[in-house]
Amino acid sequence: MTAGAALVAVFLLSAPDAATPPAVRFEEANAAYRARDFGAAASGYEAVLAEGWESPALHVNLGNARLRLGKRGPAIASYTRALRLDPGDADARANLELARAGIVDVLEREARPLVLRALDRAPGTLALGLFGLGWLGLWTGLAVRRLAARGSRAFAAAGAAAFAAALLAAFGGGLLAGKAAARSTAIAVVIAPAAPVREGPEPALRPSFDLHEGTEVRILEVRGDAVRVRLGSGAEGWMAARDLEGV
Repeated sequence: MTAGAALVAVFLLSAPDAATPPAVRFEEANAAYRARDFGAAASGYEAVLAEGWESPALHVNLGNARLRLGKRGPAIASYTRALRLDPGDADARANLELARAGIVDVLEREARPLVLRALDRAPGTLALGLFGLGWLGLWTGLAVRRLAARGSRAFAAAGAAAFAAALLAAFGGGLLAGKAAARSTAIAVVIAPAAPVREGPEPALRPSFDLHEGTEVRILEVRGDAVRVRLGSGAEGWMAARDLEGV
């Protein structure tokens, strides 16, 4: 066997079996985590994600492995992705709060009203159900109103029911729109221990301030290897893309 053929054989033997179902490789990564081999577990979860497979549990477990490895920023990114897939995931939310507890820039996170935070936790199926129920109720009420005698009690009741159903449909539609907008908003997490923020994209500029690992920012613009971000406080600046991980 030539040296080149030997190298190819070694590569094929060491490469992951593409035919292995993602669920099996997910369990293999779980086994590595239980064996406290957190590096192998994180690599296994990331390999499954790289193939386009994802789920809240996969992101949560990757976040746990990253946190065990001392990678607070990447762990927060994983938990945040899990919550984007399932806002009601209690494990993801609890672990996210735990990971955030040690963030230096904790005050920089955007303060959201209680109502908006509650809507964030509402699953998309609830919003869709409210919209569908309201839409069905609206047309049912209008149909009953059309058949009822004008001025009768049934006519008035059907009109009131149609109006209430229209409000419910509008609320559900607004909630769906809000969730769609939230999913389209580009969010990133600082993964560097300390990342300089400058007034412009040029790396030669003197940093205005530093952000620390785990801080969440909104992506406003990307220019080459530089990213313009906005903090929850409203402050803006430019950072190196390598210091961020998008969620």
